[in-house]
Amino acid sequence: MLQNPATTHFQLVNTLSRIRQEWQDATGSSSLIEVEGNIGMLLADLINGLGLDLAEQVHVLGEELYQEMQDFLQSPNRN
Repeated sequence: MLQNPATTHFQLVNTLSRIRQEWQDATGSSSLIEVEGNIGMLLADLINGLGLDLAEQVHVLGEELYQEMQDFLQSPNRN
């Protein structure tokens, strides 16, 4: 099924906006410019927000970072 480019664009904008809001909420800061962030976590949020399948996630992150993210997300000690 082909998607309407306007719908895809709208979904992308909403996804990016939601991710930005989540990062602001998580940091407790109104300025994300001043926040030091984890690029791996940002990429993980993007691939999850965009609904990429497993192969696409591995392609975007690379095998090593993908495995690190899986290990981190499955760790019982994460905050």
